[in-house]
Amino acid sequence: MPYKKKNRGAEEKPPVVQWLNKKTDCYEKIERASGCVISEKVTPGPYKNFEIVTRRPRRRKIKLPVRKPTSTTRKKIKAAVKKVKTTPKKKKKKKKVVKKTSKKRNYLNNRDLLSEVLLSKQGDPPQMTDKLARMLMMLCARYGRRGNFANYTYNEDMQAYAMMMLVRTWNSFNPEKSNNPFAFFTQCVKNSFIQFLNSEKRHRVIRDELMVNKGLNPSYTYQLEHEAKQEERKLELAENKTNPLDAPREIKKEKELLEY
Repeated sequence: MPYKKKNRGAEEKPPVVQWLNKKTDCYEKIERASGCVISEKVTPGPYKNFEIVTRRPRRRKIKLPVRKPTSTTRKKIKAAVKKVKTTPKKKKKKKKVVKKTSKKRNYLNNRDLLSEVLLSKQGDPPQMTDKLARMLMMLCARYGRRGNFANYTYNEDMQAYAMMMLVRTWNSFNPEKSNNPFAFFTQCVKNSFIQFLNSEKRHRVIRDELMVNKGLNPSYTYQLEHEAKQEERKLELAENKTNPLDAPREIKKEKELLEY
């Protein structure tokens, strides 16, 4: 494009102008060079002593001049970089943290249990001490939390039955033969728990049979057991192919009757 020469008589454009923003219906005072809004008039009517422009001036990004570092600052930067490269980093010595390992403490000590058993056996009629009774109660409560006994609804009854059996049989422990009363009492508690479960099972079977006789639905476990027995019976009949009526159980019953 050809270069246009400026007219000598032309007037210079003012640095600040005003423009009517039709969206807000307000006059805005704008800087011509950058296109930034300086102020916005709230009251109707234009500003005084400022030129009104039909087109809004474009916004422009003004690049600020970057100051180059002087020679002295460059020398300082180079010296600092050399120091960082030459000086090795000092490694911090890590303090060794010694963890105090706490010894595992059992809820019942075998030595204390043996001493209490010996104390209770000293009397002419052997009598259980209060401390030994508390230890045995603790043993029953802790054994009742095992996974194979914890979810029973009658867990407290099992613990009470185990404690009753311990009160009966604690004197049968002989310290001359063994120095481990904890194992002896634990085995007693286990046997008593199993005895209580077997008695509850017998009562449950009697109850379910009575309910079946009266035409009521028995428990779910009784139904499962009955189905398992029926499947075993079918397998036995299938194995005896010659005569399915003569099952092994029936043959045994007939032999017992003949011997009688």
